[in-house]
Amino acid sequence: MRNVSSANNNCGPSGQGEKDLFHVAVLVVVAVIAVAYSNTLFAPFQFDDHLYVIDYNAGKGLGAFWPPSGTRYVTYLSFALNYRFGGLSTFGYHLVNIIIHALNSIGVYLLVAWIVRAPLLKGRVALAPSIALLSAVLFAAHPVQTEAITYISQRFASLATLFYVYSIVFYLKWRLSGASRQRWFFYLSSIALAVLAQKTKEIAFTLPFLLIFFEFTLFERGGYGGRIARLLPFALCLIIIPMTIYGHDLILWGGDKAVGDEVRGLQLKDLHSISRHDYLLTQFRVVVTYLRLIVLPVGQNLDYDYPMYRSIAEPAVFLSLVFVASVFSLGVWLFARSCQKGGGYGALAGLGVIWFFVTISIESSIIPIKDLIFEHRLYLPSAGAALFTATAIFFLKDRIAPGLKTAAFTALAVAVLATPLGVATYMRNSLWSDEAAIFEDAARKSPGKERVHYNLAWAYQRKGENDRAIAHYKETIRLKPDKDKAHYNLAVLYQTTGDNAGALEHFKEVVRLSPNNAVARYNMAAIYHDMGDDPGAIESYSEAIRINPGYGDAHFNIAWLYKEAGDFKRAEAHLHAVIALAPESADARYNLGLIYSKAGRPDLAAQELKAALEINPGYNDAALELARLTGGAR
Repeated sequence: MRNVSSANNNCGPSGQGEKDLFHVAVLVVVAVIAVAYSNTLFAPFQFDDHLYVIDYNAGKGLGAFWPPSGTRYVTYLSFALNYRFGGLSTFGYHLVNIIIHALNSIGVYLLVAWIVRAPLLKGRVALAPSIALLSAVLFAAHPVQTEAITYISQRFASLATLFYVYSIVFYLKWRLSGASRQRWFFYLSSIALAVLAQKTKEIAFTLPFLLIFFEFTLFERGGYGGRIARLLPFALCLIIIPMTIYGHDLILWGGDKAVGDEVRGLQLKDLHSISRHDYLLTQFRVVVTYLRLIVLPVGQNLDYDYPMYRSIAEPAVFLSLVFVASVFSLGVWLFARSCQKGGGYGALAGLGVIWFFVTISIESSIIPIKDLIFEHRLYLPSAGAALFTATAIFFLKDRIAPGLKTAAFTALAVAVLATPLGVATYMRNSLWSDEAAIFEDAARKSPGKERVHYNLAWAYQRKGENDRAIAHYKETIRLKPDKDKAHYNLAVLYQTTGDNAGALEHFKEVVRLSPNNAVARYNMAAIYHDMGDDPGAIESYSEAIRINPGYGDAHFNIAWLYKEAGDFKRAEAHLHAVIALAPESADARYNLGLIYSKAGRPDLAAQELKAALEINPGYNDAALELARLTGGAR
C-alpha cells in the first residue's frame, strides 16, 4: 500500500473525468429529486407534525432554544426557524426537507468517492466513480425515502443523516489530504458535524463506531497512539446522547424544561415498559421487511400493524434470524475476504452491508421503541443498501461485459433504475398531498390498528367530512374502547351536529377514563344547559373549575347561570374570578353591573358598567343599562 501522505492532496474528486462525473451526479440527483418530489411542496401537515411542529412552535419563540438543551435539539431548532420565517405555510418545511435530501444524496456520492481512495481500496475498483453515481441516484430516487422527506416531522432522520454522512466524508478527506492547508479544517468540521448529529437524532450514536471501523480497516496499519488520539474526540461524542436522555437535569443550564423533553419522556417510558427480549426478536422480522422494501418497494405503509414476537421458536422469528444473520455474515465475509485477497468490489459491497446493519442497530436491536417499524428508519441505512446494489451491478458489468463502454452502461443503469423508482416515489408522494389519502391507504393495509382509524377520522374532521369522521371514530372505539381522545372528538362532532344525547354519552366516557379533563366537563355543562338541565350544567361547570381554577370561560358561564337563578352572591364571586383572570373582560364587567343593579346596589352597578364602556366604548347594552340607572347621565 502507499503511504497516506502520498495521497492526492486535492480536496474533491481527483482527475478531470471524476470532477465531470461529480457534476453529472449533482445534476442527475437534483433532477430526479425535483421531479419525484415536485408534488409535495404544498402537502399538508400530517400525523406528528401537529405535535412536533405546530403545537410545539405555537407556544415557543426562538428565545426558548437558548441555551442549547434537550434531545433532538438541532431538528427542533430547524422547525422553529421554519416557523419564524414561514409560519404555518408548509412550503418552507417541505423545501428544506427536499434540499436536505438532495445534499444527502450528493453526500452518498462523496462518501463512496472518498472510501475508494483510501489505501485499502485505492486503484482496486476500476468503475468506482460510476458506482458512486449510481449509489447516489438509488438513494435519491427510492420510494422508501418518502417518509423521511415528505413527512415533515421526520426531518429528525434526514437531518441527522446529513450531519452523519458529511462528518465521515470530512474525516476521510482529512485523512487523505496529505499536507493540504485545509486539512485541519476538514478534521474540525468532521468533529463539529458529529456533535450536531448527536443532538439531532439518536441514530447518530453509531457514528463514532463507523469512524473507528473505517480508520482501522481502510487505512494502513500503524501506531495505535496516533489513531486513538485522532479518534478520541469522536469517542467522547458517545456521552452526548446518554447524558441528554438520562442526565438532562444536569444540562438544563437553569432552564425549566429541555427542548424536546416530551420525546425524552416517551423514550424513557418505552425503555421501562417494553421487553428488550421481545423487541429484539421482533426486530429480526422487521429487518427482513426493511430488506424486502429496499428490493421490492411495494405495499408501503405509514403505520404498520406489526405483531410483537415473544419466542425465538416462532417460525417467523427463527427464519428471519437465520436470514438476517446470513446477510450480515455475507457482508462481513465479502469485506474480510477482499481485504485478504485484494478484491475491491467485494470489500465495497461488504462495506455497504456493514453500513446497513450498523446504522440500523439503534432502532432495530435491544433498545425498545413502542412503534416497532417505521419506514423513515431506513433512511440512513439505505445508503449502505444503495452502495451494495450499485457495486454488485458494476461488478457484474466488469465480469460479464468488460468491453461495454462505461459511460453508456452507467447512463443505462441510471435510467433503468431511476425511472421506475422515481415514478414510484412520485406516486407514493401523491398520497401525502391530501390529509386523508395517506391514512386511507394505511387503513386499507392496517385495518385492525386503532391509531390508523383515529388519525383518518381526525383528518376527515378537519376537512369537514363529519359522517366519515364519525364512522372511523366509532371503529377506533370498537378496537380500543378506552381511547379517551376518540370519545372526546366523537362527542364534539355529535355536539356540532346537534346530537346532544350522543355527545353527552361520549363526554361521560371521557370523564370516566380521564376524570381530570376539565374541557370535557365544560362541554358537558353546555349540553346540560341546552337540554334545560341547569343544575346539571352548574355541577359540570363546578367540576371544571375544581380541576382548573383558572378556567375563565367556566367561571363566566356558571356566573350567568347563577345570575339567572337569582343566586347573585355566587354569580358575583365567579365574575370577580373572571375579572381577576382577564381584567379587560367587558362582558364580565357588564354582567357584574347587572347583578349589582338587580341586587339593589346602583352605585356599584354604574361603576362596573362604566368600566365595561371604558374597555369597549361601543358596548350598546352597557350604555343602555347605564342610561337607565343614571337617567341618561354618564
